Order: sequence, then C-alpha cells, then structure tokens
Amino acid sequence: MKIWITGGAGFLGRRLTTSLKRGGNHIVSLSRRKSPDADESIAIDLAAQKEELRTLVQERGAPDVVVHCASRQPGSYSLPEFVKSNVISTQLLLDAFRDAPPRQVIYTSTLSVYSKSARLPFTETHPTSSPAPYAATKRWAEQLLETFREAQVIVLRLPSLYGAGQADSFVDGLARLAMNNDDIELFSRGEVIRDALHVSEVVAAIQTCIERPPTETFSLMNLGRGRPVTSLEYAETLIAALDSTSKIIPVDQPASQFDCWADISKAKRLIGFQPPDLRESFRFYIDDLRA
Repeated sequence: MKIWITGGAGFLGRRLTTSLKRGGNHIVSLSRRKSPDADESIAIDLAAQKEELRTLVQERGAPDVVVHCASRQPGSYSLPEFVKSNVISTQLLLDAFRDAPPRQVIYTSTLSVYSKSARLPFTETHPTSSPAPYAATKRWAEQLLETFREAQVIVLRLPSLYGAGQADSFVDGLARLAMNNDDIELFSRGEVIRDALHVSEVVAAIQTCIERPPTETFSLMNLGRGRPVTSLEYAETLIAALDSTSKIIPVDQPASQFDCWADISKAKRLIGFQPPDLRESFRFYIDDLRA
C-alpha cells in the first residue's frame, strides 16, 4: 500500500513511518525537513508550495492513504502562523487531491478543541470553542476535512502524547525529574485531570483505521485513556515504575490547564480502540526511554 504522511519528520510521523513500513507499506514523507525513515522523503512546505504539491500528485498519482500529521504545535507563534500551518496547508492539500483523490485521509487533531466544562468526559458532540490559536486552527482544519467528499475521512482527536524524543509533554517532564530522583511539584495539589497516551498507542489506532476502517464516509472520534487520571496518579505511577526516590510536593498554585478527559466509547465501537492500563503503558515507555 502507498501511504503519504505529512509531518513525517515529526514526533508522531517518524513513529508512524517506522511502524507502517514494517507492515510492507511504501511510505512517502512530506515535511519541511526530510525524514530518514521513509522510503521517500520530500522536503515541502505544504502551505507555501501549492504548485509543487499539485505537480507531485499529478506526476505520482494519488496514494492509497494520506495521514495528515503536519501542524504548527502550541507555542509562542502568531495567529497568522497557526492559520498558515494548520488551515491553509490543509486546504491546499485537499485541493491537490480533488481530481485524483486517495482512498482515505486520516487527520490527527486534538482534544484541546473542546471548551472548558464542568461536565466530563468530553464527547465528540461537546462544544468546540477554544480561544487558543492552536486549538482554533485545528478545529478549522477539521471543518475543511468535513467538506472533502472525494475520500473517506477519519479525524482523530488526540490527547497529549508522550514517548522517547518528545521534549515538552507533561509526562515526559515528569519522567525526566523521576529518572534524576528530583522532587516533583504538582500544581493544584496534583488534582488536575489530564489525558495522555504513549505515541505507540496512537500509532496502533491509525494502523487499525487503515487496515480495518469504519464504514462511515466521515468519522470523528476521541482517543485517550478512557477514564479520569490526575496528575498525581501519573506521577505516582511513573515513580513506582522507575523505582525512583523522587518526592511529590503538592502545590496550591493553580495549574494553567483545565480538567480534561475524553469519552472514547465511539473509538472503541468503530476501531476497537482500548489503551493498556497506565502501569503497562509506562512499562513500555520506560523500555522506550532506556533503549
């Protein structure tokens, strides 16, 4: 099977490339920088090189599947930068495939599109009105994909991802402290509910979407742990898994994040998604780190 991965040189894209290649697929990476893992790697700015993208599709023909992972991640960027990277790039990608569409497009979105609520967990019908530029532009991209009728479209709303090579996630930050046996301060006394998955769990979900896709032409589903997990539970479980001597220090200062956990019943029903127990996930993660 021929699969194109946008953002193939990124954290999720490289893991996905390695796993899909292992299954005998031909992987083409489209990213701002070349990916050493893909069968073919094309350095391209999807939002700026419109004609190059069209030519690429015309000359090579449509792939079987496009996994659209490329995006501008949260950070100190301006709104126009987020719009260019997350919205315009998505529109130009879809435009390039109008006359020669793939069989399937899978888009990696985010749980951060949901608006703050006291009613948890978030279901796919929960209001999406986040004012943050990253979340807002990811939602706009979702809406563009809803209009693309030429292929099956699957939108996966992802939680925070952790894994070796991920520098800025909450879990990876905890792991660095625990591996050094440093004290771990938890804002809001560790009571904030957070949703996080190891990157391999998302890779497995994407593979299932490709190999055993749902029957719907358009599907949108949450991925996550499937239950409320506090920052204190993440820290305690990780300390135990690492046999660390780190001490947890609850801090009264409010955390910047609001409570978040996703209802994953739709993903369970459509693709059989079920993440492993947190302790098992962390055992795999620690092997990943030590490798």
